[in-house]
Amino acid sequence: MNLGASAIVLRPRPLSEILDLACRLSMSRAFGLYARLSAILFLPMLAGCLALRYAAGWSWPEVWGVAIALGGVAQGVFTVAVGRLLFSEELSAGQVLRLFRARLSSYLWMLFLSRLLLAAAALPLLLGLPLAWPRLVFVHEASLLEAAPAGDAIQRSSRFVTGRVAAVLGALIALLLAQAGIALTVELLGQSLVDAILQLGKPFGALLDDGGSPFALAGFFAGIPYVATARFLHYIDARTRADGWDIQLRFLAIAAREGEKRAAA
Repeated sequence: MNLGASAIVLRPRPLSEILDLACRLSMSRAFGLYARLSAILFLPMLAGCLALRYAAGWSWPEVWGVAIALGGVAQGVFTVAVGRLLFSEELSAGQVLRLFRARLSSYLWMLFLSRLLLAAAALPLLLGLPLAWPRLVFVHEASLLEAAPAGDAIQRSSRFVTGRVAAVLGALIALLLAQAGIALTVELLGQSLVDAILQLGKPFGALLDDGGSPFALAGFFAGIPYVATARFLHYIDARTRADGWDIQLRFLAIAAREGEKRAAA
């Protein structure tokens, strides 16, 4: 990463500011790219999940399992997008997908290993999950943006979190609540349109009554770009705190000013 080309000021930020900045980035600088990537990725994913539910007769828990797995892969695409876009790189959707494809096999292997570790941590009555999950939050960035192999990505993610497990756990819970909130909002808007305005009732079921609906699925996928952006910004915050990126930038700025003075003299 070219730290000097960052589109945001690199400095430690509180969680509330990170979440707010993620929203503003998603709705401004990244909106066009995210919209194109969402159309390419999420329309087929949503159609596939609905086909499993209504054509193949799968239960909603099974469909949600597939959606969550697909969402984990899709997060990687938006991680690549925001990682490049935030450091002043003009990107097309095709370029993002090609960059992601180059790391896809290693990324999928990393996802498998990290989920296996989470499952192992959850076995003793979920007691290990609050300690293990925060250490795996930044595996996406380590794998895709730092080009680390699967095992190294897990180790690097754990290193970033050292000494900050409680803070990262709070951020993780906030991201989960944000994605659930987006899914619920789309569910309520969709049901209001079909039931209250069009007077068609609930032909596709409802999230709270049946455990799922097309609107809730659409909302789940729609929340992925925001979650990936917020997690990336939290990764930037962790790297800034751990590696002193803000201090590095200050020294670069001082060196640049000194160079300009010498050139002027």
